[in-house]
Amino acid sequence: MIHHICIQDEYITFDGEMLPIGKHLIEKEVTKAINEVLDMVVHKIGKSEVVVCGMGDAKRMLGRKLEDRLGREVKYE
Repeated sequence: MIHHICIQDEYITFDGEMLPIGKHLIEKEVTKAINEVLDMVVHKIGKSEVVVCGMGDAKRMLGRKLEDRLGREVKYE
């Protein structure tokens, strides 16, 4: 299974599920916002592949923290 995390301005979708944290909040409150997102999704990912998509710095910031938490690389679109 491949999990998709897509970052929009005001929200993120994780496998079609909307999370109330988006690009603007991530770029404003980096650590707090990213940790909240990771707490919501990491336990659902397990050993599956992950693809992160979206625009701006938030995509890379979230992707890097996700890689740290999972201990492996994620893919970007």
